[in-house]
Amino acid sequence: MACTNLFILEFIVLLISGVKGQEAVDYFGKEIGDFGQQSTPSYDIQGTVYAINDNKLWLRGFTYNGNAPDAYFWAGTSTSPDDTGSLIPDEIGRTATLRAYDNENFIISLPPGGDISELKWIAVWSQSQSMSFAHVNIATSFVPPSTHNLGHLGFDRLVHDTEADSVEIIDTQTVKFYNLKYDGRGPAAYFWVGTGSVSASGSRIPDETGRIKVLRKYTGEDITVQFDGDRTVFSYGYIGLWCEAARQNFGHVEIPNRNQLNVPPSLENFELVDEYDNCEELDERLQVSWTVRDDDVIDIQLRGRVNVNDYMAFGLSGSTTSTLMVGADVTVAWFDGNIGRAQDYKLTAYAQCSGGSGACPDTEVGAVNDVDDASAVLLNGVTSIAFSRKLDTGDSVGDKVISTTGSTQIVWSIGQINADRLAVRHIERGGMSLSFGRSPSKSCSSLGDLDEVNGWKELRLIGDEDNMELTAVIGQSGGERGYTSITDNVGWGISWYINDMLIPRIYLKRNVNYTFNVLGGNDASQSASYHPFYITNDKGGGYASLTDMEKVNHVIYAGPVNGTLCELNDKNGDKSTTSTSAEAYRKTLEMQCASPKEEATLTWTPDASTPDIVYYQCYTHRFLGWQINVVDELPPSSSTTLSPAAGLFYILSFSIIIGLF
Repeated sequence: MACTNLFILEFIVLLISGVKGQEAVDYFGKEIGDFGQQSTPSYDIQGTVYAINDNKLWLRGFTYNGNAPDAYFWAGTSTSPDDTGSLIPDEIGRTATLRAYDNENFIISLPPGGDISELKWIAVWSQSQSMSFAHVNIATSFVPPSTHNLGHLGFDRLVHDTEADSVEIIDTQTVKFYNLKYDGRGPAAYFWVGTGSVSASGSRIPDETGRIKVLRKYTGEDITVQFDGDRTVFSYGYIGLWCEAARQNFGHVEIPNRNQLNVPPSLENFELVDEYDNCEELDERLQVSWTVRDDDVIDIQLRGRVNVNDYMAFGLSGSTTSTLMVGADVTVAWFDGNIGRAQDYKLTAYAQCSGGSGACPDTEVGAVNDVDDASAVLLNGVTSIAFSRKLDTGDSVGDKVISTTGSTQIVWSIGQINADRLAVRHIERGGMSLSFGRSPSKSCSSLGDLDEVNGWKELRLIGDEDNMELTAVIGQSGGERGYTSITDNVGWGISWYINDMLIPRIYLKRNVNYTFNVLGGNDASQSASYHPFYITNDKGGGYASLTDMEKVNHVIYAGPVNGTLCELNDKNGDKSTTSTSAEAYRKTLEMQCASPKEEATLTWTPDASTPDIVYYQCYTHRFLGWQINVVDELPPSSSTTLSPAAGLFYILSFSIIIGLF
């Protein structure tokens, strides 16, 4: 079957729901015009059109009786509406003829690359009749809302090192600090807003985690904060950092008054509409909706309260009678920056994708990506990604047939996407039986909130006289609390343990001989348990899985070596979410070794030419190891204790499927 291109379209579908306060919802962007002023009476088209930004339109009170044989949202650059215009997808991102509307509020988006400022008109257009039923004109001087730069934050003489390169209004409830620095030593500092002069009469706003709390140290980070409740930038004259205890202004920027701001409206107070025939809860924070069309195509939407870096996976089980990930045919959907993506996956083994084996995109196993019309929105902490595929794609290598008769075993999971844009081991997973051809039925309720996750402290291992010989084995990574929190990278779900410590930061001295005794698995035919150990300049490793271009700057300082496999596995299920530290988590694991047990030895002497930071990694898989700090003098032995807390690692999403098993 010919490869079908994946059409990426970012769109937003909104209906008013749960308004928090009048001020937050009396601004919908910059008004363009009213359809009723240029409308054909027989189709009863009404509604006001607002520009949210240069690509999105908010239609308020839109009405259309649906009586025309065909009608579409249409836009163009000619003097008046005509055939030269372009179709704008409807409120669920599709290009079908418009349904009937009754005083409805929703948002539509121009196709990618479209710019409202370049248009002359927006219409409800009939292609069959080649006529406009209603339209609004766009003035040549029209400037759509955009972000507003408030300038540099920080005094000439910095207070507690507080400064930001710039502060920008993203929308009426969202502000972003670029390259924010603050030493964290203020006794009670908060993000702060107010009117008039900066003073104690101002008020706190939430930090980047959505919580109002004393601010942590910032070391040149881009930080986005969002006003809570019905508060907006229109209410205030400044924003900055203020210390309540010292009653001191650490730095602020002024906010212009409302009539000087042309910024996008906040979409925080609204929920997505579900236009699908069916909806089923897969988990308290994951739902699937679907409609089977007459042309043997199924439209699917996944909605999850997941972290912005998480994927959602959904598809057919590897077994017709039970939940089984191996052999499953799934779609992995996630946000890539601010673009939604959906990718066909085939799960051939319980392992990271390598050499066409494991949890791999269909394109890596000799099949094609048969997922079409992907569209996405991230709003109010909920990620929604819609896509379509044929019930029978004809791709026998990568896809199973979706049956509309009887029950079908499905699987789902939530996990993280790594730096290579590949799905890694699940955080959560499950399965159930669904009837795709059932009579329309919706059983979904509100999605549950995400939990706060405390990341474990990093362990350190000093290569002194007591640690000249180091043993490396494979073990469970501890997931978000462990590998992800410590390294700020997404691993597969397994990682290296050095001297029984979960991915410690290792300090080695130049011109000293060190020996690594490796037990990573030596059967290359078993990809899931084959982990050669090596030392490299690449923080991800996985040399054997890289393209020739990716290998160009990849330096190998030692290895790879194998040894038979020793692996630390869960004794009684995964305890990473309840363990309070890496040491406590290690106690929940037990060592399992192949017999006979045979170590491979790697001897390495870092010298003056060795970079200060290198990495111990797996030669065949990405992101299993961590840092080696090469130094001229070792730090004190006390550094073998835990380092200061890296801070809390939060699972949070904001307005803007596998680990698999």
